[in-house]
Amino acid sequence: MTTLSDGHKKVPMMFRAQVNGRSQLQRIQDLRYSDADEQDAERWVDEWIIKAYPTAPTFSDEVQTRTYTLSWRFVTNGGQDDGIIRPVVGAKGWPFYPGSSMKGLFRQACTAAQSNRYCGQELSTKDFNPGILRFHGGYPTDTRWTDQLLDIIHPQQDNQVKSNKRSSAFFQVSLYKPELKFGISTTETLDDSEWETIWKIWEKAIASGLGCRVSAGYGQPTKASGQILYQTRLKGQGQAAKLIDGTGEFRPNVFRAAIRGHALRIFGGLTDGDTADRIVEQLFGGITRGAGQVGLLSMAFMEESLDLDEFGQGSYQQPVYRVKGLLTWQLTQTIPDAQKAALIKLIRALNRFAMILGGFGKSWRRADHRLVYPDYYDEGYKPLIGCHWEWLGARAQT
Repeated sequence: MTTLSDGHKKVPMMFRAQVNGRSQLQRIQDLRYSDADEQDAERWVDEWIIKAYPTAPTFSDEVQTRTYTLSWRFVTNGGQDDGIIRPVVGAKGWPFYPGSSMKGLFRQACTAAQSNRYCGQELSTKDFNPGILRFHGGYPTDTRWTDQLLDIIHPQQDNQVKSNKRSSAFFQVSLYKPELKFGISTTETLDDSEWETIWKIWEKAIASGLGCRVSAGYGQPTKASGQILYQTRLKGQGQAAKLIDGTGEFRPNVFRAAIRGHALRIFGGLTDGDTADRIVEQLFGGITRGAGQVGLLSMAFMEESLDLDEFGQGSYQQPVYRVKGLLTWQLTQTIPDAQKAALIKLIRALNRFAMILGGFGKSWRRADHRLVYPDYYDEGYKPLIGCHWEWLGARAQT
């Protein structure tokens, strides 16, 4: 029997207050000490998927559309709850990249003349002359967006670099390698050549990434463009990150985490802690005292091949990966040529430093024992130790 005291249990998780005992999407609970049989975020996602329509929303005939695939995860912040990043939900219950966000990103990629024509301009009379384009946002093209929605975020910098303070993991809802269809319409009849110009502007706009956390590899298109500073092809193997359902995932943000951590260690030996923190945030972005800062560097990793498997026995069984791909560091802002040249030297040196010290991801400080000491695993149940990374060629753009 449902009583007044537990009537909130009939309310879907999406509409509950984010407080203890109601819904805490970002919190990963230890279910061994809880009455619940699943995480709040798992139930939130399940309730969402069940109610979403099975077919994607469609654009009307007068809307021009193009489809783009993202290389890894994609997240937008719906801004519906404090402290939680979860996507905007649009028509038919499908995740949605808003037209207003699309317009803002498009405007940033325009020249002044293009911005005035396509997006509008403020007049001397303080009135506003609208542009000729209407931005309809973007939706996934199929139901693959329902796969692997729960994204575990586990900050490691304070624990590994600054202090022994334990850091907590938390949930984020993001789409895994989605294919998104974007729509644009116009109030005027345009020829094909101008439509081609419009879509080239949009492709220039998304080159720096879509949505949130783009500097960490989220929302990156499969084809890198923009102001590329440094690229290198790598291959590696090691222990994969484990999602809440126990499956493995190779997470490209391990590259940014490693490079950022090494930069902080090196700068910490050259100056005081506050200055080192400030320089690292100028380079890679960050949040200090609640204020966000966009860094000069953005990272993307384009997979060429990825194999996920299991290694070990019993409680030591862990997901493992073998991956090959192109690591790209891009410049997010316009800076003088001398500073750009110095930044290329810095990011090249940091990548070499990371490779010399052991690589990226879990257990990066040790060599992969499967390669250098295979007999180690003949002695019974043993944990996987180490990782292994190799160069496949590198080049810098000037």
